[in-house]
Amino acid sequence: MKLAIENYVIRKHFGDFEALTLIKNAGFDCVDLSYYWTEENSPLLNDNYREYAKELRKHLDAIGLSCNQAHAPFDLKVGEAFELSTPAYRAIVRSMESAAILGAKTIVVHSLSAAVNERIVFDKEYNLEFYRSLLPYCEKFGIKVAVENLFHRDPKRVYYVGKLGTPEELCAFVRQLNSPFFVACVDIGHAALTGNEPEDFCAKMDGSLLQALHVQDGDYRRDAHNLPFLGTFKWEAIMKSLKNIGYQGELTFEVFLYLGNIPKELLPHALSFTYQTGKHLLDLFEEA
Repeated sequence: MKLAIENYVIRKHFGDFEALTLIKNAGFDCVDLSYYWTEENSPLLNDNYREYAKELRKHLDAIGLSCNQAHAPFDLKVGEAFELSTPAYRAIVRSMESAAILGAKTIVVHSLSAAVNERIVFDKEYNLEFYRSLLPYCEKFGIKVAVENLFHRDPKRVYYVGKLGTPEELCAFVRQLNSPFFVACVDIGHAALTGNEPEDFCAKMDGSLLQALHVQDGDYRRDAHNLPFLGTFKWEAIMKSLKNIGYQGELTFEVFLYLGNIPKELLPHALSFTYQTGKHLLDLFEEA
């Protein structure tokens, strides 16, 4: 199994190209390219996005780093048209094409939810329509869309509501999309927030559908995006569950809040420690 990490915090401090070099120097095999929270008119998504992606791909190839997966922007709102004339939808499509140029096999695209009477509502049929609208672009660019287990925090009642928040719901939704271009992504921390033990969530996933991971630690009360072993999750049990279902993908860290607390000067060292943490997780996977 290969080790990967998303690049949001590193890119913010060092820029796209140096960030990739730092990730490679830390030891990682792959990068999960983050297209969310980009600055206005970012070269990742502006009208010259194809040319910029090609330059990034040249850099990846030169330093020997792969792009295993990516994460699309999540600014699209319920009610906006699933058309390229809609800026937020166009950004998702551009990120899909850009990620494909970089060599990504999958890109995570968030589902959509609407507020109704102060509660967040997940409309399954509406989201099926949304994801199916992306299928022609999956086929055109040769990239899979990964559907993630998500949540909403109810601010009045202070609890978390799952959006495809159980393994059964997530797998059933992906199967209903009925295309090999749609797969599942499990975020370990989100699983804990929506009433599951992370190891149980992973254990009940269909190993053939689970093709992307977001690895983070937490405390069951907030979406901490912390480094494994700095929270309360049982990592030996989690890695055993992944091994038992035959998980074949990468171990991809999404620890931007952990890295966000590190001074810029120490980030290369934090990346190296994250990589060493990943190596330990791989040992647990092999020993399972």
